[in-house]
Amino acid sequence: MKAIRLLITLSALLITSMAMAKECVDAQGNDILNQPQAFRELIEKSNNCHEAVELARACAWGSMVDVYTAGAAYEVCHTQFSKMNPDKADSALLVSMSERCVAHHDNEGGTMAKSTTAFCHMNAIEFVVNLVTTTEVF
Repeated sequence: MKAIRLLITLSALLITSMAMAKECVDAQGNDILNQPQAFRELIEKSNNCHEAVELARACAWGSMVDVYTAGAAYEVCHTQFSKMNPDKADSALLVSMSERCVAHHDNEGGTMAKSTTAFCHMNAIEFVVNLVTTTEVF
């Protein structure tokens, strides 16, 4: 009985998260999932870290493409982070988290591991940017 309840709960969470997920679309609502260069350019033009990360997640492939798209989102976040004049503790936290991403995921090899590592770095900087940000951006 517990297994059935757990399965129902997990299914509900999955369906809810899929329904709430941002779609990989351009400003006109066109599906751009199969156009990596197009969504990478949109990520690079994002107004802030949150927008860049949301689009990178929506357009994730689970392959080497993610290295470039998550990397583009990372750069948007890093630019925002740098403008915040972070203190040494925040910068050290980002370095520590990034080192952990490499240590944890890079040893696995393959394109999925590279994708996971890229998203780990992106998630790390998103976390630190959110930690440092004094105003809500979403």
